[in-house]
Amino acid sequence: MTTVTVKTCPNCTADLDASYQFCPQCGQKAHIHRFNPAHILHEVFHAFTHADKGVLYLTKSLMRKPGVTAREYTLEGKRSKYFNPFSFLLIVLGLNIAVNNFVNPYTSSEHTGISATQGVKPTVPKAVSPYAERQHAATTFIERHVNIVGMVAIPLFAFIFWLCFRRSGINYAEHLVANVFFSSFFSLASIILTLILGLLLNAYLPLLNRILLLFQLIYLTIAYYQFLNYRLLSQYVKTGGVTLLVLMSWVVFSGGAIFLYIRFG
Repeated sequence: MTTVTVKTCPNCTADLDASYQFCPQCGQKAHIHRFNPAHILHEVFHAFTHADKGVLYLTKSLMRKPGVTAREYTLEGKRSKYFNPFSFLLIVLGLNIAVNNFVNPYTSSEHTGISATQGVKPTVPKAVSPYAERQHAATTFIERHVNIVGMVAIPLFAFIFWLCFRRSGINYAEHLVANVFFSSFFSLASIILTLILGLLLNAYLPLLNRILLLFQLIYLTIAYYQFLNYRLLSQYVKTGGVTLLVLMSWVVFSGGAIFLYIRFG
């Protein structure tokens, strides 16, 4: 592998001593090499599997100890230990869009009442037709733009958690970062569940939503219990109650927005 020893950093042009391994200004490696196919494969493999910062490592941490992971990154300053949560969120939301477009859990014929054998919609009264069309448009938007829906939910979740746990001393921005972690893993879990229910079991949308809502309630309760560094059983009950409030607030907010759109256009 050909290496190039630089006297100035190619990233920020800072002066580098020959003994430097990294640029003291921007942190880039002082000794860089040209890209080749082997190096690209190595970088991709490294990004997903490296013990620190890897996607797989972060996924494993969010599965086993979500609140501890968010606490270490957000409150304890262990930023180099984990893969960037915002990059992880964008990756997972991109995968979520791809899976939804493949499985069509919201608009497939089994879920919309369209006859799979005839390929036609059932007769809809003329007076109801505009509402049915707007309902279909709403579900199609959610299916194709789940990334937007997820990005809207995160600030709302963080605000309610911050409001309910103000005495913890954790500010809104820190709650926001924690919820980026938690929402990313939830989106990853929803991808897996959508594939299982949609492809293997051919299940209906209401079942998918109920399972995801129950999973999110349990997962966020555990995650926030750990994030707040709680120890008492009664604090589990408190955390679960706040999580339930958060989810119900989102159901009311999102459901209300959809209802207003269907009713008034």
